[in-house]
Amino acid sequence: MNNRNNLSAVSALLLVAALALPTGNAAAQDATSVAGTYTPVVATSFGDNPRGQLILGSDGHYSLNLARATLPKITAGARGKGTAEENKAIVGGSIFHYGKYTVDAKEKTITFNVEASTFPNWDGATFKRPFKVSGDQLTYTDNAPSGGGGPHDVVWKRVK
Repeated sequence: MNNRNNLSAVSALLLVAALALPTGNAAAQDATSVAGTYTPVVATSFGDNPRGQLILGSDGHYSLNLARATLPKITAGARGKGTAEENKAIVGGSIFHYGKYTVDAKEKTITFNVEASTFPNWDGATFKRPFKVSGDQLTYTDNAPSGGGGPHDVVWKRVK
């Protein structure tokens, strides 16, 4: 085979391989491409201007924390000495969990496998969420919000 035939064969092979790859959002929505650090934009259960961070590691580990824009200070100044009202407001206004996550680009879902949470009922739970990525925003539908209520979208913006 001469060089021209080799070049033609390689070009044809590359074209076939390129056509077999996913395109558009499906290609963008995998664990590697969503990996990063995000801040909350919209989290209905946590009111206006929620605070927090979602870290999606390229290794499949995640950490998520969300809180209302303001939480009450504990008057006594020690974590273990909050009043019933202070503790209720803090627990109701914040959530943290971590574990492992997977992305299914075909189904357009992100699955959180919770190892531990500040809401202990979620320890060991698995949550599969429909999601999409648009520019720097990752949005998923929370169908089991920690604060109760119905399903709603949670919107995160990638930190640059």
